[in-house]
Amino acid sequence: MFSKNKKNSLRGGALYYVIFVVFVLTAITSFYVMYRGAKVMQIGQEMEYFTCMDDLNSALTLYLSDPETYQHSSTNKLILFEDTSRMVQITQKPYGLLDLITAETSYRGKLLSKTILAGKDPFRCDSIALYVPDQQQTLYASGNTTINGNVVVPAKGIQRASIEGKPLRAVQLVSGTHTPSGVSLPGLAQRVVEKLGNIQNLDSLCTQSMPISELYQASIENSVSQNIQWYGSDEDYQISGFEARGGVGFCSVGTILIRKDARLKGTLVSAASIVVEDGFEGDVQLFAQDSLIIGKECYLRFPSVACLSSSDVNNLHMEIGEYSFIEGTLLVYQPHLAAKKPLLTVKEGVVVKGQVYHQGKIQLNGVIHGTLYCEEFYLKTKRAHYKNHLLDNEIDFLKLPRLFVSIDLIQGYHDQAIDVVDQEL
Repeated sequence: MFSKNKKNSLRGGALYYVIFVVFVLTAITSFYVMYRGAKVMQIGQEMEYFTCMDDLNSALTLYLSDPETYQHSSTNKLILFEDTSRMVQITQKPYGLLDLITAETSYRGKLLSKTILAGKDPFRCDSIALYVPDQQQTLYASGNTTINGNVVVPAKGIQRASIEGKPLRAVQLVSGTHTPSGVSLPGLAQRVVEKLGNIQNLDSLCTQSMPISELYQASIENSVSQNIQWYGSDEDYQISGFEARGGVGFCSVGTILIRKDARLKGTLVSAASIVVEDGFEGDVQLFAQDSLIIGKECYLRFPSVACLSSSDVNNLHMEIGEYSFIEGTLLVYQPHLAAKKPLLTVKEGVVVKGQVYHQGKIQLNGVIHGTLYCEEFYLKTKRAHYKNHLLDNEIDFLKLPRLFVSIDLIQGYHDQAIDVVDQEL
């Protein structure tokens, strides 16, 4: 009896063991099937993700590659393939003098987008180092003056001279081509003029802005793809002691003083007058209507803008203090004929890496690595004043970084991405 029970017990144990093994194998198989299913689903989602990413990048590349076709309207729908479901919508809107380009597509009801800050590749143009309109004048070069790049200058050209006891040392003054200039500077593109009109409409900006007195945060951040959050006042004030990043703007019908302890990145500032304290560092777009003074040893990081423009003021003056470094664009624009031409003073030790467009006379004591458009040169020394004389100047387009992206002031188009500023994938 005992043997028989023992035998039945062994058979029962074996059965339980088999059931356990089958259960384990079934569980493992189920988990494996679920894992493979999840993996296949993940791979499918990743493939859709990369497909959407490719579509967004392809649409942006196509849009930027043919600006005259696509950039006349603020919205475009690009069908990349015969399959009309692969469609990307492109929208553009100004951000100061730059442009925000947003590409949007959808996948399973979810909107996917990518926003870039865009500008112009200067190396796709004429590589102009210097443009001076022909007003029947002669340009004179002395000392260590060198110009690398193509020049568009008056028919009388650039002649060798000796002033302040410094004859021209260079055997070859200009390394590029010479082209006769027209009677005036090339006009700003209409799109650029419209951007200036919007960003410098101080009555409208200050009316719609939040009062600067209500700004108590130590740090402000707003996506540049959203509407700009403006803070303003009808009185003078200073920007000091806090950080502002992205789509944040400051405006005033008076003067704004930017202290060196302000931390600004991608910020817009628009006022009647702007003063930047010595030692300031930041990435900003500055728009003034009366005067714009940048102090000593300041660093305006790429892609900064310093713009002085007015249709009412007759004595515009922009000044860049000693040993400051500007990466971006300097623009002095006056749409009407003024009794006194605007003056741009670039002091000793200043390096401008980018483009300068100046509708007036420039006192150039620093160097420009990029392009200079100006109407005339003005030089003041201890001994005398000189007109259209260059002394120890360096204007070198070839020292512009190859990846530098500027603002297309003349045509108004953009064909190169500066940075990806927002992405929802």
